[in-house]
Amino acid sequence: MSLRKIILLSLALLIGVGTFMVMRSSQQPEQAPAVEIKTTEILAAGRDIPTGTILKESDMKWIPWAATADTTKLYLKGTTDMSSLIGAVLREGLRANEPFIMGRVVQPHEQGFLAAVLTPGMRAVSLTLTPSAGVAGFIFPGDRVDVILTHTFSRKDSSDLSERRMSETIASDVRALALDQKSDNQSMEPKVATTATLEVTPKQAEALALSAELVGAPGGTSHGAITLALRSLATEGEDVSQQKAARSGPTWDSDVSPAYPTVNGQDGLMQRVQVMRGKDKTETTFERQR
Repeated sequence: MSLRKIILLSLALLIGVGTFMVMRSSQQPEQAPAVEIKTTEILAAGRDIPTGTILKESDMKWIPWAATADTTKLYLKGTTDMSSLIGAVLREGLRANEPFIMGRVVQPHEQGFLAAVLTPGMRAVSLTLTPSAGVAGFIFPGDRVDVILTHTFSRKDSSDLSERRMSETIASDVRALALDQKSDNQSMEPKVATTATLEVTPKQAEALALSAELVGAPGGTSHGAITLALRSLATEGEDVSQQKAARSGPTWDSDVSPAYPTVNGQDGLMQRVQVMRGKDKTETTFERQR
């Protein structure tokens, strides 16, 4: 092959390769330069949290958030301490990873805190307690309690004036919302409270209001105390028979000490017997026997 043909073939090959490279490069899209997005961290829900939940540390976490986005109503890391929201309550529920928004979280002692904590349909009622009525100060907000009314009253049967004492459970398995003015359960220091705020049904609220009147009647013959009995956190193994026994009726002084006469039936201490003789009717009253 002559030198001239070799040179022409080489030029043709180079032109072909060059054309192929140009066409390939023109078909590839141009890559946009990488843009660095600045982020910050905001406070978000660590799980699905329903309305009225009192927040714990496990309910919250930090998630990345665009620094250029509006964060005026969000809790930013570095400016917000997560521990400051422990014990607060949600006005509205949150889904997992949803940001906490200011205004939807109510701190203890802020206006509307108890209303946010209350279960829909329930009521909050405050009671004055005796110094020994709070299980030596070991009842905290969130615990479940029974409310026991103990009072002394006088009743007249025939010509005798009898003073009797009795205790009865007037509200069972209710939630303690606050003790004195404290509604958070983060402080573990025992303190004997003088006022308890409880979450009750409307009917239980009526019973508690009447009980407070019985205990605090000034100058009257009725007086006594309202006591809180702490319930176990574990309720699955609770004895049903014990629950029924607790609701079967009040406990009288005669159930505690034999020094008091027994109270049988609704007629109280005395037994009344009516004697009919033709049109004449007489009634005889005598004390019930054990």
